[in-house]
Amino acid sequence: MNEHTSIRPPREIVLAYEPAFRLAATEVRPAELEVEGPAGVRPLEPRVMKVLVALHRSLGAAVSREALGQQCWGGRIVSEDALTRCVVQLRKALAADPAIVVETIPTVGYRLQADGGAPTRAVRPPRRAALIAAAVAALAVMAALGGAWLWSQRPQAWAASDFRPLTSEPGFKTFPALSPDGRQVAYAHAALPFAPRDIHLRAVAGGEAAAVTSGPDDDFAPAWAPDGDRIAFLRRSPDGGCAVMVAIVPRGGERRLAPCREAGAHPTWLDARTLVVADTPAGGGLPRLSAIDATTGEVRALTAPPPDTLGDNEPQASPDGRQVAFRRTLRFGADEIVVLDVRTGRERTLTRDGWKAAGYVWSPDGRNLLFASNRGGGLGLWRLDARRPAEPEQVSLGLGVVSFLHMSADRTGQAVVEIARPRSGLVRLGPSGAPEARIVTASNDWDPVTGPDGAVAHISDRAGAPDLWISAPGGGATRLTEGLGSYVSSPAWSGDGRSLAFIAVIGRQADIFTVGRDGSRLLRLTDDGRDKRSPVFGPRGRVYYVERRGQAWRLMTVDPAAPGAAPAPVPGGQGWRSVQAAPSGALYGQRQGAETIGRLDGGAWRPAAEVWPYESWAASDDGVFILDTSARPRPALWFQPWSAPRRRLPDPGPMAARVTPSALGGATLGEALTEAVDLGLMRLGPARR
Repeated sequence: MNEHTSIRPPREIVLAYEPAFRLAATEVRPAELEVEGPAGVRPLEPRVMKVLVALHRSLGAAVSREALGQQCWGGRIVSEDALTRCVVQLRKALAADPAIVVETIPTVGYRLQADGGAPTRAVRPPRRAALIAAAVAALAVMAALGGAWLWSQRPQAWAASDFRPLTSEPGFKTFPALSPDGRQVAYAHAALPFAPRDIHLRAVAGGEAAAVTSGPDDDFAPAWAPDGDRIAFLRRSPDGGCAVMVAIVPRGGERRLAPCREAGAHPTWLDARTLVVADTPAGGGLPRLSAIDATTGEVRALTAPPPDTLGDNEPQASPDGRQVAFRRTLRFGADEIVVLDVRTGRERTLTRDGWKAAGYVWSPDGRNLLFASNRGGGLGLWRLDARRPAEPEQVSLGLGVVSFLHMSADRTGQAVVEIARPRSGLVRLGPSGAPEARIVTASNDWDPVTGPDGAVAHISDRAGAPDLWISAPGGGATRLTEGLGSYVSSPAWSGDGRSLAFIAVIGRQADIFTVGRDGSRLLRLTDDGRDKRSPVFGPRGRVYYVERRGQAWRLMTVDPAAPGAAPAPVPGGQGWRSVQAAPSGALYGQRQGAETIGRLDGGAWRPAAEVWPYESWAASDDGVFILDTSARPRPALWFQPWSAPRRRLPDPGPMAARVTPSALGGATLGEALTEAVDLGLMRLGPARR
């Protein structure tokens, strides 16, 4: 047989690409897995919907069981009971519309009728009438196509619906990944926030979770292969090594695919053989996207981020594997969403306003990109048209507290997201490391720093967007900024405790500001927009900070008492990547590539104490507090005198996240008190009109 005489079996139905249609008084929406008739909206299981679509395609003719197996089960052998169960569910869903009948044709299969009677044979009209009818039909088709095209160009509101929790057991479930058929979700699970994670697998319909990996390694960020039989994930070993792994699911063995240097983002599959990851190149440089051959392990670069950015991260392949969306970070707190055409290498920037972009997913048809952003205040969900320039539109939610930092979607529009109820603790430590005061909130609070009177300045999202707040140990909080930009960070007290310096990202620009402790006297100290970190008040009341130009960092200073004065480089500050001020005003910092912090002394950087890159530190006049969150079974707090070995301090607790300076001679500790992170399932799609 040749291609003209052979009979090709029908392909399996892909619901995401099936248009809505009507049967009598009932509307069928395949991509949304629902029918709407006289009794209201009824959901259908994906397989039941495929049976309905297959019967509808036959235009009233009988459809054999074999054809239904090809179209609805991908040619797999189907038991009589499975097909019968689908038909029974279909009849129940359509029972409210008496004009629709699903008939059983003995020894053959099934037939769908939407008028209650047998199909009639059309009578051939006279030739002239036939030509007129054909012309009218052609015009109708052209009008319908034109209307459909115009409709497709209209912006359409999107909404989330049918939300339900997927997990509820103790622990932290993050990096969710829905299987291509939407039946299973893989995710990283840990008992505590900083504990090693394992990959778990759970059926969306319910039941117990099964561990795919176990052991001392930190396994996270799973990604399903398009055929659904493998999962790629990232693995960090206790010695600091990093690898891209592939495992056959549920328990079919694993293999190391390629090394990595900076594990932190979801991998994504272009096709059954090609995996895309974000990683720094060998020899250093900015994070970029690379493609890995899943058979040979060969790696090739896909992007080359500009040197004045912080690199590319979080790749997400489109449903057809022809495009990859990713986040290009311009400044700390300012992002762009970019789409790469993997065939041509052409990049298109979809957002240019600098607002943060967290997790994102493609719509099933590849037309839309849904992403989390703080452009509306809190971290909400927004939609972009991936094919033409358009302003982002907010997606209607009404789901309560939902984090979209990591999310995943399948071919039907189902999406799984993280659910967190954030709680933070701010702890003031005395010089001995013992807690002296604690502030616990029901929000996300970070970047704490203690002032001369014991008040703690910090960033909080308790009012929605990140803003600068002051919390007093005895109670009471004051908000100092309100919607200043897309992100604020890194507060620092002046020596007299009357004002604070901080960084605000407005649009694509990051600059240094000061504000009075009562929220008055807001002053912009810099206006160059370059990436900046860790402002502090130093000698003579000047503000010091580090600035990035390309990939080079340096220490800068600006005088708040001279508004409009240009910032100036600090002698001996070349290569500084961070800076802190001890209560005496002495400046300490860490330089690029150094595993030591040093003191600025007479225009030179003098080594002062060994601190590893993964450790958090806070300078005091007598030494440096060091928090090691990688220590097991819980984080470890140390004090390193400037001229003696470090000594262990009392355990800070299992949720200790970061140690920061205190003007009282001790340190300030941030705690992540969130008790659990769970997963929830919802449906994303155009809002019903």
